[in-house]
Amino acid sequence: MTSQTRDIERQMLGAFATVARQWGATPLEGNIAETLGLEIEDSEIRVIYVLGARTVEMRPGDLATQLGVSRPTLSKSLTRLRTARLVESAPADDDKRSVFVTLTDHGRAAYRALIEFGINVIDSANGDLSSDDLALICEFLERFAERLGGPGPVVLPEVPR
Repeated sequence: MTSQTRDIERQMLGAFATVARQWGATPLEGNIAETLGLEIEDSEIRVIYVLGARTVEMRPGDLATQLGVSRPTLSKSLTRLRTARLVESAPADDDKRSVFVTLTDHGRAAYRALIEFGINVIDSANGDLSSDDLALICEFLERFAERLGGPGPVVLPEVPR
């Protein structure tokens, strides 16, 4: 590895750390959930994203694995999301002791609001980037995430599944 490559990678690390820090901050200097009128923690937004993007029924254990959190941590989040009427659980057809977690109507509306909010944040931050520039950044981020391991990137459809 050359010195120049090492310097670029150090810059990338700084850029990723900055994006991670700033993503949770809104232009209103509040938090995303509060800005959208959701009575949850911003950390629980990821649960809504994953449930809205799911392509199969998800048990709590599947959801914990997808999110990279422990089952007790997910259980606490699901309790708060149920209290906020954003998720519900239904018995699994194949095993009545097991449940599937899904978004409620209120949860699907929250998902759509979160997608719109996120797109607006990205749109306001992209400045003078062309569609080609944005596609290149998106392709890089997907490849980078894939190489980091773990679950693949979540594909966020406009309408929750």
